[in-house]
Amino acid sequence: MPSHQSAALPLLPTTVIGSYSLPKWLELARELGATQVLAADHLTEAVDNAVRSAIKDQEAAGVDIITDGELRRETMVNFFSMRIHGFDMSGRLKPIGDLDPSIQMPDPIVKDKVRRDQGLGMDAHFRFLKQFAAHRTKVCVTGPQMLAKRATNEYYASDRELVFDLADILNVELKGLVEAGCDFIQIDEPVWVGYPQDIPWLVESFNRLVSGVKAKIALHVCYGNYQLKRLFKGEYGQLFPTILDVNADQLSLEFAVSDGVGLELFKQYPSDKEIVVGVIDVKAMEVESPDVVARRIRQALEYIPAQKMYISPDCGMKFMPRDRAFAKLCAMVEGTRIVRAELGEPG
Repeated sequence: MPSHQSAALPLLPTTVIGSYSLPKWLELARELGATQVLAADHLTEAVDNAVRSAIKDQEAAGVDIITDGELRRETMVNFFSMRIHGFDMSGRLKPIGDLDPSIQMPDPIVKDKVRRDQGLGMDAHFRFLKQFAAHRTKVCVTGPQMLAKRATNEYYASDRELVFDLADILNVELKGLVEAGCDFIQIDEPVWVGYPQDIPWLVESFNRLVSGVKAKIALHVCYGNYQLKRLFKGEYGQLFPTILDVNADQLSLEFAVSDGVGLELFKQYPSDKEIVVGVIDVKAMEVESPDVVARRIRQALEYIPAQKMYISPDCGMKFMPRDRAFAKLCAMVEGTRIVRAELGEPG
């Protein structure tokens, strides 16, 4: 494994949730590729360049653990649904979340038992990331609950059955990532907050998903994020303490958007897990100052030990203009360095 992957991380390591600013030119290139105006090899070159650019931005900002920006994925849902047997992509527009029914996306339809077809290709995507990254890396994978809830189930008797079948399919994909050299995988389940009544079996499905996967595992749960808008009314407190039973090394949550509401849960329910604290509000237009970031980190330190804390934005940055996304990452890193210095650690 490359030395940068095994190098010691600083106190309060910085990371991202997954997606990075999606360039408009990449969307246009995909449209041209779909109509064969742009040759397949030229489209591949465009996507590769977008990924390399996202890598460069994250590293230039000083982020310790980066991703490929998820720029190879049509969406965090469709990338998976389009490549798993059983999904029909001709679904109609459906509201996302329970806050604003006008926020809609076309959802696929589950018309057959889902099964793994020819794989998702995430192992190849990871190898590309590893080839061009100088910093440590992780791969983010959309979880089975998110894939199920962003579909119309016309085949299974219950969503639980669908989620468990999807967990088994993704388990194979996660093991493929490990075989490719990936040592850190984050599972994204933003819709758990919307279904707190299901949390016991959602934890069971998560543990089935990561069973036998020999990598560091993180679980990211947020309040939903589409076009910079929150999607669900639920609160983290509705998921505790059951969520702590997931077989994950890290729990990644957003706290900037709520001004720290939910941090108190880690005093109420102590855990040995690392906690990734969201300190950048990805739904806000303004760029935080490093001092604001430092204040948010100090607030989190009242509830979570520094040795167990990672720092990140609240959620992904796909819908954010690139200059703002980069500026927010820079502020996150600089704010973290301020607190490291206060704790007697080098920046």
